[in-house]
Amino acid sequence: MKLLLGPILYAKAQATPDPRSHDVWSFFVNLFLDSPSAARAPALTLCFRDARGQPVKALNGEEKARPAADFTALPEDTRGVVWRWEVVLPRTEAAQRLTYHFESPDHPGVPVTFERPPPRGDPPSPPPLDPSVPLVVSDIVVPPKGVSPNIAFFSCNGASRASDWSDLEQPFALWDRMLKQHQEEPTDPDKTPGLQLLVGGGDQLYADSLHGTMDLLNGFMKLRRSERLKAQVPEGLREKLLTEYVWLYRERWGGDQGIAELLKRVPGLFMWDDHDIFDGWGSQEDLQASHWYRAIYSAAARTFEAFQRGTLDQPGMAREPDDLGVVKPLWREALDVDPRGTRHYFQTYCFSTADCDLDVVMLDLRSGRTSRKLDEKGAHPRTEFTVMSRPQWDAFDAWREEHRQRPENGKKARHVLVVSSVPLVHLRFGPAMERMSGDLRDDLLDQWESAVHRGERTRLLMNLFSLARKSYCAVTVLSGDVHVGARARVRSRNPDHLVPALGTVGEVFIEQATSSPIVHPPPGWLAFRGMLAMSQDAREDLPGFLQTELLPVGKELYLRDRNWLSIRLERPKHPDTPPRPKLWIQWIAEKQHLPMEVVVEPPPFPPQG
Repeated sequence: MKLLLGPILYAKAQATPDPRSHDVWSFFVNLFLDSPSAARAPALTLCFRDARGQPVKALNGEEKARPAADFTALPEDTRGVVWRWEVVLPRTEAAQRLTYHFESPDHPGVPVTFERPPPRGDPPSPPPLDPSVPLVVSDIVVPPKGVSPNIAFFSCNGASRASDWSDLEQPFALWDRMLKQHQEEPTDPDKTPGLQLLVGGGDQLYADSLHGTMDLLNGFMKLRRSERLKAQVPEGLREKLLTEYVWLYRERWGGDQGIAELLKRVPGLFMWDDHDIFDGWGSQEDLQASHWYRAIYSAAARTFEAFQRGTLDQPGMAREPDDLGVVKPLWREALDVDPRGTRHYFQTYCFSTADCDLDVVMLDLRSGRTSRKLDEKGAHPRTEFTVMSRPQWDAFDAWREEHRQRPENGKKARHVLVVSSVPLVHLRFGPAMERMSGDLRDDLLDQWESAVHRGERTRLLMNLFSLARKSYCAVTVLSGDVHVGARARVRSRNPDHLVPALGTVGEVFIEQATSSPIVHPPPGWLAFRGMLAMSQDAREDLPGFLQTELLPVGKELYLRDRNWLSIRLERPKHPDTPPRPKLWIQWIAEKQHLPMEVVVEPPPFPPQG
């Protein structure tokens, strides 16, 4: 059988803290195989072995794969099924380095060798003289009992243009460094080795290349704006778009270098951004209501579900953005075809230990990002801009209330990592730049700092401070997108945000760490100086009790070097009753050594009784 893509590991965590999870480590393993049908699972058993080569028995007893995405309706060279295995492994007192492979019933104990399909478009070639290598994956690290996962956070895994790739001498240098760090033993024996969680903060795919490789799409993009608004979707285009997006994942996430080496070893959580659809999605204003743009979104969303979330229900059904009630559907198909009750990808995960709960909140800043004109019949119609849809805001509010009501509130250390693909604090541009049109307009609208989004940005900041106060937790924001690394801090002097246990301290703050890019070239010196100059007339317009500031990453405010974030929770070495593990964040850069770390400590516990 042919292996089209994978293996890819996906994190599995409980929705709320569960003591039963403290002694196990859970995740999923997915393979995209050229199976002719999703009705019959492949006769494969997933097997794990420890460092001595001894079998490690999974605890769930699930040896049979389940279909996660059925792509058998696609053309012959692309069709297949994504199969999923659920894994629950026991934790021990020490970290474990495991290997895994697949076995067939006919050859127990022998790792399966999968056939590798030829690259797309190449003529058939004779089989290689050397035998294929069995699929055996090493260095899956199970954390010890009571230890939170080590995390790698990244964004911008690709390039917008072919010329950007040619500028990169070693495009996967940082993926190689991440893999090396994962495989090496730490110098401090008290630290957990390797990585247990890979978090993608957006732009994991870079689908912009389709505008050049698909003739139909290339021709459509060359039409005048007015023509693009009215153009009808040709017969078969939706299926063709889906095929092309599947191929992009196979090409960008496959092989034996770059992101693929980490995907097969470290369970992942991923949230998309515009380049996982196409550059500027969400900031294209009226174009997003057109037939073509909806068709593109549908293909991108279905493949995002299949390969970034790891499971796709009803793959033959279209996907619509989460703008119902904001954008009027152009055709009834929009309401009849999309089967989902929820059309955004807001996600929450909880990784719990006896000492600390780590929640990861992933905001979807693309499915509901849109605009609509108000008072269209007036002489000067106003436009309403949205970053997060109303249903997503409702889901976020409901989660915050659930988090507040957990019995751990005020009795256990808690950290919340909020993934916002676009930074909440970064460069902002003045009125002159905001009013400009042309190629830069969608880039300006993309940012939380844009004047049209600042009201919604204030709402999000207020919600995060309220979460920290009411849930007695430390909130840290992780972001990407901007092709430079940066550190920011948001301070609040609002009495409603202050933590009583901090005594007379008159303010609280939230840290933001921006990591970007891991592959995309950073901006050149001259171009970045121009961006800084254009932002000089900007002004912050938050309420008076909120203040933002950018802090140095190394010697400067902006890290103009490719980078990713290494994140770990560390329990104090000296006895502390009860313990309050700190969150440590470090930028790993391509050319610079940055020993500095951001340290985030959960708030003191309130007096009991």
